[in-house]
Amino acid sequence: MSQPGWYPDPYGTGSLRWWDGRAWTDRLNPEPDRPPRPRTSEQGYRQPAGQPAGYGGQPSWGGPPAFRGVAATVHGLRLHADEQGVAYGQTALAWPHVEWVAYWAAQIPAGTGQAPGTRWIFQAGRHPFRGGPRVEVVIEAGGTPEPETVWGRLIQLCQGCAEPRLVGELAGRVRAGESVDVAQGLTVHPGGVRGNRVSLSWSSISGATVDGGRVWIRQASSPSPVLYVPQQNPNAVLIPALLSALKG
Repeated sequence: MSQPGWYPDPYGTGSLRWWDGRAWTDRLNPEPDRPPRPRTSEQGYRQPAGQPAGYGGQPSWGGPPAFRGVAATVHGLRLHADEQGVAYGQTALAWPHVEWVAYWAAQIPAGTGQAPGTRWIFQAGRHPFRGGPRVEVVIEAGGTPEPETVWGRLIQLCQGCAEPRLVGELAGRVRAGESVDVAQGLTVHPGGVRGNRVSLSWSSISGATVDGGRVWIRQASSPSPVLYVPQQNPNAVLIPALLSALKG
């Protein structure tokens, strides 16, 4: 059984959440500026202990971190992922070849002709975003056993095997003087970031968090986020770690 401790919050608050050795609790550290999203009964993901994943305390799927492989059947297609890459159906990508990633949980509302619930999406691909090769897995309750656990393990593998490289490459380009488009709407450049008619210098940025399906960028002088990018945009989930790397 895993050790109790503070781990990056798998529910996207940007804080640490206390794992009591068996399940996630409601304790956060630090407490977020606004209430975190309520957890549902489907969100009780538990992960056995193992080798550490993630990178240097950056936001990740959360603990107890481990590089655990995935072997499942999702909507009748075989899904396999390990430290080498991810394969689903007839499509496969090695982690060193991945150029963008995206993952998010979407709520299925009532009245859509489908049972209300959660749909968990994971994507990894190569440029161009539209038309390039990609692995896309959409997981739903009833489509595979323990759907959120499968999704969480995909994210852990991605965070440990692809995201550190992607963040490092993007940060290196910005440090070299480039202006880089991240997540189809945010330009990161040597002087700061700009997007949606908002421009922020590095000194005015306090950080970024993932919450409510969006990646929020916070301004040091304001308690409320001033800029956001949809979480499902390619490489949006890299923004908190990228900003931290460039501000460090």
